[in-house]
Amino acid sequence: MTDTAPARVSRRSFLGGAATLGAVGLGAVAATTTTAPRARASTPGPRGRRVAVFGGGMSGLVTAQELVERGFEVDVFESRPVMGGKARSFGVPGTATAGRGELPAEHGFRFFPGFYRNVPDSMRRIPFPGNPDGVLGNMRDIASLLDGDGFGGAASLGPGRSLAGFLPLDRKAMRPVDPGRLTDPAYLSEVVREGSTLLASIPNRFPLEMADFGRCVTAYVTSCEARRKTDWDRLSWWDFLDAAHKSTFFQDAVAKMTTMGLVAVKPEVCSVSSAGNIIEAFLWNLLLPLPGPDDAWIARFLNGPTSDVWVTPWVRELERLGVRFHTGASLQAFDTAGGRISGARVADAAGSVRQVEADHYVSAVPVDRAVRILRTPELLRLDPSLDGIAGLHTDWMNGLMIYLRRPLEVARGLIGVVDHPWTLSAIAQSQTWSRPIAPRFGDGTVGEIVSIDISNWDGIGTTTVHKSARHCTAQEIYTEVWDTLRSRFGPFDRAFADDNVHSWFLDPAISWDRSGRVHNDEPLTVQTVGTWAKRPKGPTAIPNLFVAGDWIQTNANVVSMEGANQGGRIAAQAVLDAAGSAAEPVLRYDYYVPAELDGLKRRDAARHAAGLPNIFDV
Repeated sequence: MTDTAPARVSRRSFLGGAATLGAVGLGAVAATTTTAPRARASTPGPRGRRVAVFGGGMSGLVTAQELVERGFEVDVFESRPVMGGKARSFGVPGTATAGRGELPAEHGFRFFPGFYRNVPDSMRRIPFPGNPDGVLGNMRDIASLLDGDGFGGAASLGPGRSLAGFLPLDRKAMRPVDPGRLTDPAYLSEVVREGSTLLASIPNRFPLEMADFGRCVTAYVTSCEARRKTDWDRLSWWDFLDAAHKSTFFQDAVAKMTTMGLVAVKPEVCSVSSAGNIIEAFLWNLLLPLPGPDDAWIARFLNGPTSDVWVTPWVRELERLGVRFHTGASLQAFDTAGGRISGARVADAAGSVRQVEADHYVSAVPVDRAVRILRTPELLRLDPSLDGIAGLHTDWMNGLMIYLRRPLEVARGLIGVVDHPWTLSAIAQSQTWSRPIAPRFGDGTVGEIVSIDISNWDGIGTTTVHKSARHCTAQEIYTEVWDTLRSRFGPFDRAFADDNVHSWFLDPAISWDRSGRVHNDEPLTVQTVGTWAKRPKGPTAIPNLFVAGDWIQTNANVVSMEGANQGGRIAAQAVLDAAGSAAEPVLRYDYYVPAELDGLKRRDAARHAAGLPNIFDV
């Protein structure tokens, strides 16, 4: 836990699936002087209490929330017409009929691991009608789903090596097949065949490989902080697991699933310090009693479209508290004078530029755009460390929505195809949403929304379209994904049938130019080997400039909603410190770690200082 939060509120935290970046469009960096017309970011208030936040994603909204609650005047500038960044949901144009809303779509499905703590804390402070605990009441954990109408899922490690199952109300027995179809000889034969093939594909050495995986995890969880930030930051997860010398089954089911299946980073380049945090958080969440009221077992899900049940109420509450939101306002550049930021230039959709003035400036934009804003000669002269962000990397993890007429029958819940080169993960929304889909959205005939994340856009498709996703058309992307799901899980679930498909919709962040070249307006930052020291800490050497985002140095150490929330809290506290504020400090919740490991970590710190490996690193 950080020193900003008292011990009595220690909780777990973790990264999310699909991951969440702000999505602020930026123009070209201009010179550090300008003759643009000047406008105040907010009504002049007490000196040192005006804050301009650039980026209306998770980090920007958290920064605004923490500061406005402490009496600061906050303006948030976002290039898009709505707030929420990559966490927002949106409608499919032209699909609303007869008073129903547009079919909902997401950049990628929302998945909240049970050890998130910063995100639930923010949610609890957002009022929502009928919920005594605010937006947090719109979360459904797996336990509540099981107490309702069950929870299921499907997983595949290759053609003919797939399983689908459903946990019924009593939570006690897995139902991997549909009992009502056992009288169908073809169905029964297929179930037995796939189950037998999956079991036969597990190599004899896999138990030994898993034992070695356990040793690796033990080495990480007993490592001191210094080793995590040095040795484990410089080593890839793939090499740490010695995956190159292990079975293909281990590589797909373990090495790849623990990175690409969660955060769209390839294990060959993901640092041990990043992947290890994921595994450690999952480990204690599964094995130990939940340490606090905001913890949940395994995972939670929102009970409706993200913007409806979270982002829009959040923005509404911040407006009530006094935050001013400026949409269609793209950050262009920061200006300096006397070693400080003297103003910022923002452009509207028509290209008209205006000057924004505040006492404190928070950049909460994604790293692919921040690199153009924060690495100008003038800013680098004032803070050379900002040059490190040029060494950070992005990758693609974007969503495809498939709308079905009738809900899934068995594969209801989470779905994963980790062996496919595109690494597909998905969720069936009808299972987690608390209200039926058909009466509220589209033409009234959609009963299921399968929200899919495509995590590897470089792999070559193997089902129908033998190309990488980057080189496919939108139709080809849908065809490869749907044919993969249908061929893998159709034998178990009759809803995976062509005649059940209503329509589909690809994340609009993916677009094609006239030459056919594909572009991604919202790439994902990935924590690759050797990048910890290159990330900003939040406050910069420029007294009134701060950086927020899930890509700065956070305890989560991976791109996620929790990491973005931590990043916003770090920036907010830095503003309080710079302003000399006597307001209550911003609490920040780090991973839950059993205190019983402290002795082993102290021993490892001594070994690390002496240049020796961890005692389990053999």
